[in-house]
Amino acid sequence: GDNAFDTTTMTPSANPPADGSCTYLDWGASQDVWFQWNPSESGMADISLCGSAYDTSMVVYENDCTTQVACNDDSCGALYESILTDFEVSASSTYFIRIGGWNAASGAGNMNLFIEPIDSGCVGATGSCGEPHGGLGCDDGTCCSAVCAFNPLCCIIAWDAQCVQDAVANCGLFFYNCTGTTNDCATYATVVSGDGSVNVNTLAATLDGPGHLGALCASGSDNFFNDVWFKFSAAANGFATVSSCGTISYDNKLAAYDMGVNPAAFDFNTLPDALIGCNDDGVDCLLSDGTTPYASELSFACVAGHSYLVRNGSYADGDTGTGTLLFTLPTPCALPSASGAEGEACGASTNGGCDAATGSVAAGSIAIGGSVSGTYWADADVRDTDWYAFTITEAMDVTWKLYGNAFAAAYIISGDPCTTAVIVAEGTGGCPLTATACLAPGTHYVWAGIEAFDGTPCGGGLVNEYVGELTGTPAVCPLGTDVCDNAGPDSATQSTSQDIAQGGVACAAAGITVENSYARSFAGLTSGEIRCVEIAMSNSGSSVLGSIAVYHDMDGGDPTAVGADLVLYAERTFNFGTSAAGFVTARFDTPICLDGNTHNIVVVFSYAASTDGFCSIQGNALGESGPTYIASAGCGLANFVTMASIGFPDQNWVVNINGDFAACGGGGNPCPTDLNGDGLMDGADLALLLGSWGTAGGDIDGDGLTNGADLAALLGVFGSAC
Repeated sequence: GDNAFDTTTMTPSANPPADGSCTYLDWGASQDVWFQWNPSESGMADISLCGSAYDTSMVVYENDCTTQVACNDDSCGALYESILTDFEVSASSTYFIRIGGWNAASGAGNMNLFIEPIDSGCVGATGSCGEPHGGLGCDDGTCCSAVCAFNPLCCIIAWDAQCVQDAVANCGLFFYNCTGTTNDCATYATVVSGDGSVNVNTLAATLDGPGHLGALCASGSDNFFNDVWFKFSAAANGFATVSSCGTISYDNKLAAYDMGVNPAAFDFNTLPDALIGCNDDGVDCLLSDGTTPYASELSFACVAGHSYLVRNGSYADGDTGTGTLLFTLPTPCALPSASGAEGEACGASTNGGCDAATGSVAAGSIAIGGSVSGTYWADADVRDTDWYAFTITEAMDVTWKLYGNAFAAAYIISGDPCTTAVIVAEGTGGCPLTATACLAPGTHYVWAGIEAFDGTPCGGGLVNEYVGELTGTPAVCPLGTDVCDNAGPDSATQSTSQDIAQGGVACAAAGITVENSYARSFAGLTSGEIRCVEIAMSNSGSSVLGSIAVYHDMDGGDPTAVGADLVLYAERTFNFGTSAAGFVTARFDTPICLDGNTHNIVVVFSYAASTDGFCSIQGNALGESGPTYIASAGCGLANFVTMASIGFPDQNWVVNINGDFAACGGGGNPCPTDLNGDGLMDGADLALLLGSWGTAGGDIDGDGLTNGADLAALLGVFGSAC
């Protein structure tokens, strides 16, 4: 039932709880309230604080106030309220529920208790539901009760092989079973030793692997039929690619599984949990050779020393054949010699771009033609970022190459690291990561760092080492460093009438924002050339990463979601500095050419979660008014909605677009069947057309409606290029 509480007048209890499995419990000296609960029956309980007015934290103790048995922090709601689900409780025990707040937050709320009874033979059961054992029941109370409801012997005599079969059939469990000695069984996977083609023959293959959600694999089916298996050990960190594009004779599917560092001890019953990637129909290889339908391609990250299983199956049962798979595996990156050294020991962080304590720039130095050896690391949500300043006296094409064996990132950055630093180029490739940008005279920065905030502590040897090389040649850059207003003959501006305030759309305690995206739609801007976009923003906390992106809207209505009605034209990534405020400009070295194949242009400003402040949009009362849209998974907003629809006044956000709106053919569309603008008429365009059926979103013949005539036009040129 419902149990109201309010911790604003409470005092902190002694003995703060341990985080345990709750990564962000962060109890601190939290004001807390306690409830005692004696369940009337044994079962699987839900203890919910969803709907409370603050960021709660919750801990459960059994039979006393010190034996902690469960905890939760951020599992429901826009304000990070807590909920425990499927928590097994016994009618013979007493439970003490302790409610506090993240980082000592406090407020009012409601605790709701719900219990689903389980069979008495399932209470306290410890054996796996997927393995026969001598005990009664199994360790998943819900599954155990479902099985014992129609096979009571599983909870009266023993959990035997028949109980396991019943669990597999009724609880979605996977229990590996294959007795062959060929790669038809995952246990006898064919070993792949390096790059190259490997023969595939599924003519007599059966099924021994698990199913996976079709949406996860970009597939219309949850099944992998007639599967065969391959295995390799990763010699280095990096990405492996497996492809059947043009090399296999039937509709295949691919999946990859991480076996860890000890493949001999790998439990094949855990294959569903070991999945790290899957694909059906590829991205660029659908009908790539004109004869092979629905070939697949899969790329996934590998960690040095781990072994990986690769599974080749079929979309439909009995659809088998022969061919080859092309494997491209990561290899160690050889670091070249360097002319200089970073001078920072691994574990330190002295050249991180901005010294938050003093507000001054903290960076090393490098010159065009120079190179530097250094170390980087990331551990416990903290990472080392290395910035190097360089100055050029004339416009140059500058290239930053970063050699290393970690999953890293490389950037070229313009602007002050302590205000608004703009990432003008991001490294691509593997060894090395390569970033290139045309830069105006002045001081700029290059950046080296680990991608993630964990997983690469010091002591990893080569994985902590890198070499960066900076080169440049004189150039005439397409766009100068002038303000966005001077970037072209035309401009379009939108703003509204009211500032977003500290603590606005934050969805977290104390005005600390989670990740958000704001959008503006420019109606009627369907043709011409966009050279730059300028937005107004503010950030009251430490630096956060973000981006400005330009999309074309496929249906002309309110923007909904990236990948649905919004298709990307171009994006620029930024580091919004400490306490930054003002205009941020995204310039496009190659102007965006709008060919008329859109209904509106949508500008999206996105930023990552802040740790200590409020990052948002700002502006003034200039320009035309228009609704501001917001999307935020952390706020429970998966798709864009208007600010007004969630109870906030529409915000005063200035967005400037500039370019030559008469350029690029003046609005004619030379290729109306290319709905996503990638130069090809393929499955991606077909998906957009079918998804817009009955609306104007996939209109090809200009009648304002997506229908059979448009489908016929697309199919008539399917597989060709513009």
